[in-house]
Amino acid sequence: MLNAIFSKEEINTGRQREFDYLKGIFMLFIYLIHAFQATLSSEDSITRWVYMFATMSGAAIFIFVMGIGTVYSKNASPAEFLKSGIRMVIYQYLNNIAYVAALVIPYPFVSGKLTETGTENLRMLIKIYIQYTNIFFITGIIYLLLALLKKLDVKTIWYVIIGAAVSIAAPFIYGTPVDVPIIGYLVKLLIGDADFVSFTPLYFLSYALFGVAFGKMMRHVKNKAGFYRLFSIPAIATVIVWWILVFQNYGSDTLEMYTVLSDSYTHPNLWHVAASLAHIFLFAAMFFFVEEIRRKDHKLCEPKNPVARQLLYYNRHISKYYALHVPVYFVVLGLNGYEGFQSYQCWLLALLSIVVTELMVRGYNYCRKTSNT
Repeated sequence: MLNAIFSKEEINTGRQREFDYLKGIFMLFIYLIHAFQATLSSEDSITRWVYMFATMSGAAIFIFVMGIGTVYSKNASPAEFLKSGIRMVIYQYLNNIAYVAALVIPYPFVSGKLTETGTENLRMLIKIYIQYTNIFFITGIIYLLLALLKKLDVKTIWYVIIGAAVSIAAPFIYGTPVDVPIIGYLVKLLIGDADFVSFTPLYFLSYALFGVAFGKMMRHVKNKAGFYRLFSIPAIATVIVWWILVFQNYGSDTLEMYTVLSDSYTHPNLWHVAASLAHIFLFAAMFFFVEEIRRKDHKLCEPKNPVARQLLYYNRHISKYYALHVPVYFVVLGLNGYEGFQSYQCWLLALLSIVVTELMVRGYNYCRKTSNT
């Protein structure tokens, strides 16, 4: 059976578009979830269920697909990974400047009527976001580590072994204090516990390493339909077991379930990583088979469906969308006196951010394309 699926030669070297769709559709979840989180608003029950579902993919999608992408990239040298790592870390802190600017811009218009709560929220948010670390930062650090592994010419199996070892060791290393100026702060960014650390490279490195190994395996797949059918069986079993255990342990208390899943999302152990990858694999399989039904041939032509086209556009420019959508929320939060919103207002804010970021991204891309012609 495996001989009918895999080839000794690398023949599956084109774009794996199911993962493009996967990244694109998750951008919509990001818009909604961040509409509540960025505005300090309490999630409604629907959003909590969306978030609990999203914790089984979320940032893991981007890091896992990044690992796959390093295998398929035409610029996969250690030097290029090093440049990408440095660039992504710089993006993080440039993004932080944009966050703080978005928070401060409304201040002159509302300063005369700020409540004590609003003033404290503004101070807290500036303190957090001036040194914030999120997806750009962890991606950058992981690129630097992948550059080292690439330089050392580490074999595929070691990506799996190191990834598993990191997942096992992470809970024991997390938050280890280092009482040395500057070095201690840097260690906190990588493995520490702080308000301004959204995700740590420590916990998400395993997703990237498993992604590299998965990407190397996929390059040898000659029958993708058979590949997804075969491996969907253990993936489905893993997903079923995961949710049975979750509901068995926390199903009687939705708030506790939400809290536990939120914590395990940002601090996944090996079991959580395996369950997340099973979810991601099944999502990718669904997109693959939907795409197969739609296509009459096997060429990766641009789809005519506007929703599919938009999802692919999100994927191609995901960094721009991710960087720009939160400042929209911060400006509106500031105009509201830096106090949270009701749930229906957050849903409307998500729609507003979708429209505004779409105009900004497409406008920027159009101007750039025009200037290059």
